[in-house]
Amino acid sequence: MKYRAYAHIAALFALVLLLAACGGPQTGRVTGDGEVTYDDSQAEETVTTGWGSTDLQTTAESMTQSLLASRWIAQAESQPKIRLREVKNYTDEHIDTKGITDKIRVRLLRSGSVRFLADESNLDDVFAERDLTETATTRSENKLLADTDYIITGAVRSIRKRTKTVGDVFYQITLEMTDPQSGEIVWADEQEIRKRTTKPKIGW
Repeated sequence: MKYRAYAHIAALFALVLLLAACGGPQTGRVTGDGEVTYDDSQAEETVTTGWGSTDLQTTAESMTQSLLASRWIAQAESQPKIRLREVKNYTDEHIDTKGITDKIRVRLLRSGSVRFLADESNLDDVFAERDLTETATTRSENKLLADTDYIITGAVRSIRKRTKTVGDVFYQITLEMTDPQSGEIVWADEQEIRKRTTKPKIGW
């Protein structure tokens, strides 16, 4: 009898262990079939020579600091109102340039040194900005939309070279801040990035 009781207890214990193993650890984590881990979002990314997260972050940081140091912002009596235009992509690859302007906008707003106006997709840089101001109605909300102190435009260009053993990509990112009333470019800066790779063992 004692043997049967022990055997019954052992069987129940084994069943509990099996169910616990099937249930997995109760960590609140959802996992899938692949092996996915979180990494440092600020870590240097060198997977390929293509435009990457490190290029985006360093460009936005450099341009933001340059803008904040310019006398048009640092010495302004009141917070200037700025409109960020599209950064045009003249490279041979797809680059989400809105990611650059979005990051710059966030950092500038966090600084508390500037104000941003909502962008208008039908405006065409300086001349459209001037036309909007001249044709604004007497409604105060429209006047505020048109009353821009500066607009920021920019472009990304690249030069790509490749030999049998080495691949080289050079990026040039330029931004300009313009007074839409006078057409004067009051600030400009550039960021240059060079990336190089050697030929892998199998193909490019």
